[in-house]
Amino acid sequence: MKQRSKPETRTKFIPSTLAHRARLLRLIEAYYRFDQILFRRSTIEASLATLLADNSLGRAWLIRFAGCDAGYVIVTFGYDLEFGGRQATLTDLYIVEKYRRMGLGKSALGLVAITCRTMGITTLELQVERHNRAAQAFYRKLGFEEHDRIPMSKSLT
Repeated sequence: MKQRSKPETRTKFIPSTLAHRARLLRLIEAYYRFDQILFRRSTIEASLATLLADNSLGRAWLIRFAGCDAGYVIVTFGYDLEFGGRQATLTDLYIVEKYRRMGLGKSALGLVAITCRTMGITTLELQVERHNRAAQAFYRKLGFEEHDRIPMSKSLT
């Protein structure tokens, strides 16, 4: 009887470069649609190109499973006194629906945590859409805690 390989052995995290931009954009658009976020193609495309060209801003990875693009993860870097200096923000983690519940998200967060620790970053933040209860439960299970804050933003353009 032929044994199937474990999901971990069929998963690859590809550090993304400008060469991956089109593939990432397709996944980002799918994620925004899923989470009901307005997708402004020109803004996202330009911002993604800037991120992919400058490692000091953050990192992006394509998540591949069995030779297919199964998702992506993006982390950006900042500085926050509350957290002792450098901190990272998980801005995007998206897994294509047919690849969910296979451990890919957990593995992606493990990769992000290792990357951050090697850079001296001790805190990882993220935001979750209020309506996405499944994502909230997933992140809580992995040790993320809620703060009693309301995210606010203002466009400066």
